Amino acid sequence: MESKAKLIGWLAKSHQQIEELVPRVDQNLEIYPGWTIGAILAHFTGWDHAVTVSLNTLASGGVPTVVAEGDHDLYNLTTVTEREALRFEQIFQDWQNNHEQLKIAILNLPPEKMEAQFVFPWGQVGNIEDLVIGLTAGHEVYHMQDIQALLDKIETSDQKLSSSSHK
Repeated sequence: MESKAKLIGWLAKSHQQIEELVPRVDQNLEIYPGWTIGAILAHFTGWDHAVTVSLNTLASGGVPTVVAEGDHDLYNLTTVTEREALRFEQIFQDWQNNHEQLKIAILNLPPEKMEAQFVFPWGQVGNIEDLVIGLTAGHEVYHMQDIQALLDKIETSDQKLSSSSHK
């Protein structure tokens, strides 16, 4: 089992990589149909919040609940929809705040709970290390790769346009 500091380091690294991508993305650009960078950050915020609630429940001796059992798409839509009226800056700040709360929840997890098996908000069962790997190496990296691929495609297209206009 990795230490709390190592797990938080993984979260921080993934978060920083996303932070570095955000300014490169036009806020109106659709990454996925109907989803801009703001929607993706709202999506991350919803999951970070759900995980934080689960960890706080686990820390206090309760049993975490599944918020997206069998229907991740509905939960994703809900988390994005409830934030869609916010300005981008508010969404970004909400994402930052929820990320910090997630790190605090990990720090507050009693040592005996670090190895505990519990149900994650999306229904999978594992320990805290599995959860953090799922959030970072799985979920966030998946979206970061899609964002990066789209940016690469746009940059390649822009370079082609630029070189053809110089002929």
